[in-house]
Amino acid sequence: MKTLLSPALAAFAMLALASPAICQEKPKATDTKETKAHAMVDHVMMKKGKMMIVKGGKSAPMETEMTLSDGSKVMTDGTMVHKDGTKMKLEDGQMLGMDGKMMMGDHLMMKDGKMCCMKDGKMTMMDKEMTMENGCKVMTDGSCLMKDGTKMMMKEGDKMSMQGKLTPFTPLKPNRP
Repeated sequence: MKTLLSPALAAFAMLALASPAICQEKPKATDTKETKAHAMVDHVMMKKGKMMIVKGGKSAPMETEMTLSDGSKVMTDGTMVHKDGTKMKLEDGQMLGMDGKMMMGDHLMMKDGKMCCMKDGKMTMMDKEMTMENGCKVMTDGSCLMKDGTKMMMKEGDKMSMQGKLTPFTPLKPNRP
């Protein structure tokens, strides 16, 4: 009995000591800064005349009407009815966040001092210079060479559409009584 118990006890002890290494969870990829830069923003968008819903990085045709968190409704034909009853029709490339706010389509943006590229709702770090549709060249440091030869530097929060239109960041001013 004594010899039978010892091997069983030894096996149990080895299993107990090994299990923490086997069961330890690896850090989640979502905890890294690199993965956060590649985060996908859930949204709906008009793409090639069809409404699409993008959730968790996966795109699918929108098959039924949706109500967004602000109370707006989006139809499968791209019509949006705001909570106050006003209507608008999404054009190709336009995107709405799940909060009902219009999102800028594909664009470049200076974020945390680095140039990022938003493409189909996915944000990635810009790793090479890009030429916009109007001929403007944007470098990875945010410097821009316009088609006419003038130079400019993008600032924190500035966005540039793929057509080359710059939208400067303007912070909201608090309402003061």
